[in-house]
Amino acid sequence: MYIIVFLCLLVSCVAFVPTTTRIMSNKLKMSDEMVGASVEINNGEVYDPLDLFKLHDVAPTVFPHAKWLREAEIKHCRIAMLASIGAFVPTDLGITFPGYTAGSTPVENLNQFVTNYPLAFAQIILSIGLIEGASFPGEFWFGKGDREPGDLGYDPIGARRKQTTAQAQKVQLQELKNGRLAMMAMAAYTSEHWIPGSVPVIPGHF
Repeated sequence: MYIIVFLCLLVSCVAFVPTTTRIMSNKLKMSDEMVGASVEINNGEVYDPLDLFKLHDVAPTVFPHAKWLREAEIKHCRIAMLASIGAFVPTDLGITFPGYTAGSTPVENLNQFVTNYPLAFAQIILSIGLIEGASFPGEFWFGKGDREPGDLGYDPIGARRKQTTAQAQKVQLQELKNGRLAMMAMAAYTSEHWIPGSVPVIPGHF
């Protein structure tokens, strides 16, 4: 079981390492040039050793366009970043939501919250459904759509309007990198919870 967890983490890390041949030919775009643009992705100038992006050209109704995949990646990045904070705050800082108990594991706290506050949990699920419905990127499946992946237009303090294009791309890249790290971290937390001792750095913490 430990070997399986190790291999999963290894594959996740290797996914961000470019191939030597593409480095030598200068065909691989640097990470700061890969933000958002589906055209860049579709040109095959990103790390894709299995040519998964080409599957859309073979069967577009079955396999999504790279623009859809980037939207899904950013969405999961954001969820994982929020989840990674939520995993530490109650146990390490003692800051909890109603129904949560400091010192309990995230799984125990979630089960307790759902049991004690079912209507509040239903409100959360309903809110998620409304947000998903309003921002559903249906046209992204075929590489269409008017907005960039991950750009939901939510900017209540006007931070985006004050940024130059270069600054905005830098922030997007930072979000993408931190989100990928958070997804791997949440995979490690989950593994440690269900398989105690599987992650050497955080034994017994989750």
